[in-house]
Amino acid sequence: MTDLTPSDQHVPDDLRILTVEYLSAVRARLADIETPVAREQAARLFTDQLLPAVAKTVKDIRTAAVGELRQGRTLREVSELIGLSVPRVDQLLKGK
Repeated sequence: MTDLTPSDQHVPDDLRILTVEYLSAVRARLADIETPVAREQAARLFTDQLLPAVAKTVKDIRTAAVGELRQGRTLREVSELIGLSVPRVDQLLKGK
């Protein structure tokens, strides 16, 4: 049982490439900040606010995707489909 299309199979590689490019750009921009105080503040903004916001958004997308998979399927079927344990699928559905 699979819901992957041929174009879906390229998504992990595309995300890796985008993430590496993005983080390289962030590192370069942080390195270009002249003063240590401004550099520290910018790095703190990135780690304390921007990354958690991205993680929350991605987690919400993941939860919604698992919710879509759950429609018409048992937890076990969903767990087998995405390669996670039944308890983990249940946690994801609960937004944990």
